[in-house]
Amino acid sequence: MRVALKTYAALLLAQVGLWSSPAHADWRDDIGTFRIGIVAEPGAGNSVPGLAVLTDAYTKALGMKVEFVVARNYAALIEAQADARIEYAIYSATAYATASQRCLCIEPLVAPVDSDGAIGIRSVLLTRDGKLLDLAAMDSHRIAMAPSDSVGGSLLPLAALAAECRKIAEDAPFLARTDSAAAAETMLVDGKADGLFGWVTAAADGPRE
Repeated sequence: MRVALKTYAALLLAQVGLWSSPAHADWRDDIGTFRIGIVAEPGAGNSVPGLAVLTDAYTKALGMKVEFVVARNYAALIEAQADARIEYAIYSATAYATASQRCLCIEPLVAPVDSDGAIGIRSVLLTRDGKLLDLAAMDSHRIAMAPSDSVGGSLLPLAALAAECRKIAEDAPFLARTDSAAAAETMLVDGKADGLFGWVTAAADGPRE
């Protein structure tokens, strides 16, 4: 059984809406330095191959000073944009959906579409044996959940629940945090959890099975 959450990932690139109004015609002077957020490869620290070339390209294109802010994961990138420490971010689709729930100050720039027409993913609550008939029943059941920095398995569902007035703390007693999304799936299959947060691909006209 699946209980769907309304929020789903749809977009890839986002910027803080600083220069959309006539009052910010001289936005380069207002900003001073254009800061771009990007996530490093796992285990690479703050090192991103080709970053100097990218910095030079953006500097020439924008005609202003550009700096890249390298985040350790998407959770850190989202916080940086929500706190206005960056003006532009390069997200995965699921991370963008989470960021849009966390901060209403961002604007999407690109909407990628997969070869099968999917525009992103929709968060769902997967359950065993119909034990959870709706989201309100979660408090009395054990829900397996991926690590807190997992966009699809943690950040996105928590953001979607908050949007539906079901704000849940990351350390809620009924949540069983696991080391990975695979471990959460194993808990559900083995009967050690009554549900877990997962996702399905979504097209423009609704979720795909």
